[in-house]
Amino acid sequence: MSRSPDPELWQLTLTLPLNEADAIAAIFEDESLTVSTEEAAPDGSQWRLDILFDSKPAARHLEKMPEGLKFELAPLVQKDWVSESQKMLPPVDVGRFYIHGSHDPRHPAISRHDLIIDAGRAFGTGLHETTYGCLLALDDLRKSRSFNNPLDLGCGSGVLALAIAKAWGTTVTASDIDPEAVAVTLENAKKNRLLPLVTAIHAAGLNSRSLKSKAPFDLIVANILAWPLVKMAPEISAALSPAGLLVLSGLLGSQEVMVRSSYLLQGLNLKRRYSVGNWCAIVLDR
Repeated sequence: MSRSPDPELWQLTLTLPLNEADAIAAIFEDESLTVSTEEAAPDGSQWRLDILFDSKPAARHLEKMPEGLKFELAPLVQKDWVSESQKMLPPVDVGRFYIHGSHDPRHPAISRHDLIIDAGRAFGTGLHETTYGCLLALDDLRKSRSFNNPLDLGCGSGVLALAIAKAWGTTVTASDIDPEAVAVTLENAKKNRLLPLVTAIHAAGLNSRSLKSKAPFDLIVANILAWPLVKMAPEISAALSPAGLLVLSGLLGSQEVMVRSSYLLQGLNLKRRYSVGNWCAIVLDR
């Protein structure tokens, strides 16, 4: 989505030999924000010079430029870089899950779990190996298990919470220490018409009164990082029901033994592991 020019930012652009660029940049050194050069001709004879200002540069400085030198001076059109970057993210195909941005079309097959996920201000599009591993685990679990009270701990954009809601048609709790992540999760739930199934809670770990009142959970998915997973092993294990399953991700392959050992001390054993690149996701049960 394009935006209107921001009158606070102006850009001066001209093309010239590289050995002349420094002299032009020096004219505006007292008021310029940034100066950048980029090769404009394959043989290196011409370079593009861009000078950025926080307001329109003074006329007296423009008059110091060599006579006859052509240049462009205009307000800088600001782009929504989040939207622009999301357009470059391809859809993610994992088992029956099909994760894509709102700029991509839906999957044509009604049997697929189609999810629109715009990460925006929060982590989690499905592209990262840690999220991909969790989706692989959920796709396999869908074939053999049902869940009535699942939790997505550290939900980010809500992709895993929404995947659970979509695959099992059940209510799911999502929580994150970042309030922006909670807001993005609810936005994505609304886009996917899953808002009635998703409860998003701003909480640090599992010590929130709201989360404690919902425990025990029969499925906990925690795509965080290895050290927090180790530190939280007692409270995560305590929040899991006796027959519940735990999906952990965000750990490198070299960190797996450390994480598994901390949960083994809590009576949880490895059921299955998924390796994606240098990362892995593990499924544990009692």
